[in-house]
Amino acid sequence: MSKSSLTLIAGSAKTKQALQEQLEQLLGDYVHVKSHATDEGIPQSLEDKIILYSSDTAYDNSNAMYNVNAEKIIVGKRTVNHEYIDKLLRIPDGSAVLVVNDDDDATISLIESLYQLGVDHVQFIPFRKGILFYEDVQIAVSPGETHLCPSYIKEVIDIGVRLFDITTILEVVECCGLNKDISSKISERYISNIIELQRKLLFAERDAKQMSEHIQNVLGTVDDGILVVNEEGRITVFNNRLAALFHVDAQDVVNKYLEHVMNRRDITDFIMDGRDESKFFDINGVDVVIFRLQMMKENTIVVTFKSVHQAFEIEKTAQREMRNKGFYTKYCFDDIIGEDDVMKDRKQIAKKLALSEHPILIQGETGTGKELFAHAIHEHSLRKNGPFLAVNCSALTETLLESELFGYEEGTFTGAQRGGKKGLFELADNGTIFLDEIGDISLTVQSHLLRVLQEGEIRRIGGRRIIPINVRVITATNKDLQGKMRDGSFRTDLFYRLNVLNLYIPSLNERRADIPLLIKHLITKSGKWVKVEQDVLEYFMQYNWPGNIRELKSTIDYMLTVCEGNVVTKSDLPFMHGQAGDSVMSEYSACESMLEMQERAFILEVIKQYNEKGKTASRELISSQSKESEFVLSPQQIRRRLDILEGEGFVVKGRGRAGTKITAAGIEYLYFLKSKCSVYC
Repeated sequence: MSKSSLTLIAGSAKTKQALQEQLEQLLGDYVHVKSHATDEGIPQSLEDKIILYSSDTAYDNSNAMYNVNAEKIIVGKRTVNHEYIDKLLRIPDGSAVLVVNDDDDATISLIESLYQLGVDHVQFIPFRKGILFYEDVQIAVSPGETHLCPSYIKEVIDIGVRLFDITTILEVVECCGLNKDISSKISERYISNIIELQRKLLFAERDAKQMSEHIQNVLGTVDDGILVVNEEGRITVFNNRLAALFHVDAQDVVNKYLEHVMNRRDITDFIMDGRDESKFFDINGVDVVIFRLQMMKENTIVVTFKSVHQAFEIEKTAQREMRNKGFYTKYCFDDIIGEDDVMKDRKQIAKKLALSEHPILIQGETGTGKELFAHAIHEHSLRKNGPFLAVNCSALTETLLESELFGYEEGTFTGAQRGGKKGLFELADNGTIFLDEIGDISLTVQSHLLRVLQEGEIRRIGGRRIIPINVRVITATNKDLQGKMRDGSFRTDLFYRLNVLNLYIPSLNERRADIPLLIKHLITKSGKWVKVEQDVLEYFMQYNWPGNIRELKSTIDYMLTVCEGNVVTKSDLPFMHGQAGDSVMSEYSACESMLEMQERAFILEVIKQYNEKGKTASRELISSQSKESEFVLSPQQIRRRLDILEGEGFVVKGRGRAGTKITAAGIEYLYFLKSKCSVYC
């Protein structure tokens, strides 16, 4: 059987392509389809058995301009592509929707089709060319003409080119003279497309139902009660855990008003109007903390009901995680080297103090090992499985120390991290915090610390919430706190809170018998095999050691660096030691301040480290490194200081960008500075 012939005339190339695909899919076995679009150009003379126009507009435009000769002329009727119906049904009820098409009559026809199809839950507004703004309209739909939509429209839904309806298809079948069997097959093909859409919708509905059941099952396994309330105060999520708490059925309360489900006015007021993020409640004999989160974009409130008992269990897990992050002790009492009787006595006392829960104040000269004892005390205490955090109070400014100790809320100050930050006291909960150089903290920080010791609670900077904590406090100082109390720079009430238990660490002069043992330990730890001559050992036993073990370690490090072979002799002593304890500080020009001494030591240390790697140190590099230190130096400041150090013979500056190298005299001067800093800093 020979095929019938049909010519399609459409207004646009896009419409032509969509309609030709539809005709070939339905009629292609029986009808030969040709097509033209007016915007692409149509032959001046058209002749075919059937001429099919896509719309009245296409018929009017082409019939007036071209010579058309056909046995039958059909002006097709079109309807919304069924594949896009689901997009329309998802538009919220009552929405004002702009319908955008390239022709006013086609726009009205599309709106009529939508209403006839039952898409009547929204208000359709026809698009008119030249009108740029439509009040209260945020959604638009268009049959492939989305480029015409006003730019301010937030959501544009493309529902595709409208296709011929079944009456048009059957009219074509009749004109082609196809028998009833073929006509029936073509009708079935048309209907099968709609059935396929229904199948997809059923699958989507099934998947959505399965996803909903999956989410509900997940919420059912969560130990916390989960509640979601919309802007009207209606419940949208209510899991089984929460249902058990309030003795209701979860399925029965969804979509009901919150106040009708919970007969607790205090709880509903907190959820709907509360300003705090969390609050404690007793619900049917269960202690619960309720957390609320306002989701502004969705205009809903998400609420979590957490058992206080479970919160304690979670906190224990968090403490274990803190240990994994490094918040734990690195030393125990076995790591404290000392066989002198006075040292043995200190260790025994410290072990007894460790078993108590009272605050401990460790006093002693700089470099005696106060932090080492703090680590060991925590490791020997009942809190050894909790976190251990140490902070040097003198290394931080007042503001920075406060934020580190007590934390801050989001937005408290410029640069505050998102979500705020926990302070060290919060992180040390159920553990120990060690505050070194406690004598250097300001009166403001002292008052805040006193509250922590008195009340066992903290409040973050910029926050309103009171946070209970359980932390043991160990402090240390080399300052005369009695004298600071007399001059008013240290609070008396804080001193007596900190000094409940006291531990004094003896200086190296008080335990000289340990010096050979310490020398052996330091050399062994360095990994070198060297012998210390007897006169060096005798000198060490006679020296005053104002910097204690820290100074001893610096001296040993220096001698191991400069010694020849595997023997340490008296000639390897740093210049600062002179001969048998005679001071030679006069050999070096005096620094005007401790800050100048620290800056020089820092600059020389950076240069030395890079020289040891076979590199020179530029001014920019040293300046960049200083940003991580206690003081920041610009490249210009570095340049002035390097000029002075070069004039004194401690460094050699290269030309241009060649960088700087440290001299042998500079290395000796560096060890001199480090020793002095360890004594006085």
